[in-house]
Amino acid sequence: MRAFCTQTRLVNPFVLAVRPYSPGMPLSAIRREFGLDEVIQLSCNENAAGPSPLAMKALDAAIFDIHRYPDDEGPLKLALAHRHGVPVNSVVLGHGATDILEIIVRTFINPGDQIVSAVPAFPWFHILGQLSGAENVLVPLREHRHDLEAMAAKVTEKTKLVMIANPNNPTGTLLPPAEIGRFIESLPENVLVVLDEAYIEYADPGQDFPLQPELHPSVIMVRTFSKMSGLAGLRIGYGVCHPKIVDLLEKVRQPFNTTALAHAAALASLQDTDHIEKSRSIVREGKVFLYREFERLGLDYVPTQTNFIFVDFHRPAAAITQALMKKGILIRPVPENAARITIGSAVQNARLVGALESNL
Repeated sequence: MRAFCTQTRLVNPFVLAVRPYSPGMPLSAIRREFGLDEVIQLSCNENAAGPSPLAMKALDAAIFDIHRYPDDEGPLKLALAHRHGVPVNSVVLGHGATDILEIIVRTFINPGDQIVSAVPAFPWFHILGQLSGAENVLVPLREHRHDLEAMAAKVTEKTKLVMIANPNNPTGTLLPPAEIGRFIESLPENVLVVLDEAYIEYADPGQDFPLQPELHPSVIMVRTFSKMSGLAGLRIGYGVCHPKIVDLLEKVRQPFNTTALAHAAALASLQDTDHIEKSRSIVREGKVFLYREFERLGLDYVPTQTNFIFVDFHRPAAAITQALMKKGILIRPVPENAARITIGSAVQNARLVGALESNL
């Protein structure tokens, strides 16, 4: 009997060239391989403060209604519209920010279209381009920041999307609102700008791009509850854009692509100002400590506007990350000589520094 997997002629050809996104080795596998009781996860930019307590309480109440489908037009969407000062039909919900990004690409990209993005940046941008048969136009960062002038120069009549992670993943750098505004105004009207703002809530005050769909009809803002709200395991995100764009995205969005539990937790987390302040405080204090220790160890780093720090080892990072893994500390290598390191709790940060000190 012939195995289906050998019949590559049956497979979408755009899929064959894709290298799947890798979140890293599973924690359970690491524990087994190295005989560890504890693993400190500093590779996925999860919130060291944990989930919002109000969200946990909301989950307890919502569990009794999980026999019902989520209300896609209900309280969560209304709350998000109010938060951003937009009409409710400017909001679209997704199974995490990655889902929103996929919906956008599926809605607008045909084979042969161009997607302009930076490198290094969130790998999902590039993968989505490959899966859709688009031409990925990759523009190197300049001093660890998006080079908007160079990106604008790469826009052609084939360009449909420009995708920008702001703050950028993995470098943690932020583009000022005025700079983004000028960049958007310089582009042709038929080019959409996607702002992936997964980490924007960690940025310094006043750095949020003031999206108003009626004034920026070619901009799509994408956000998540995975980072600041600490709800990564529930997979809930959203997009904000002009209602006419939302109408198109809704044609592609799967029915009930989010869960009732995620709705309840996300809605409660929006009101949890104490958890938000605690999360920011952990990151602020962690930055002060890690900056000082990195400098003491002679490590180059990029000042961050996120809950992670980009560290350049100036030598292959694989050996360092492997040595830390054996000690139960996970960081994210970034080809080829750097790593993205999540800011953890005070105890976790101290453990990290001690492990680095003995392996540099």
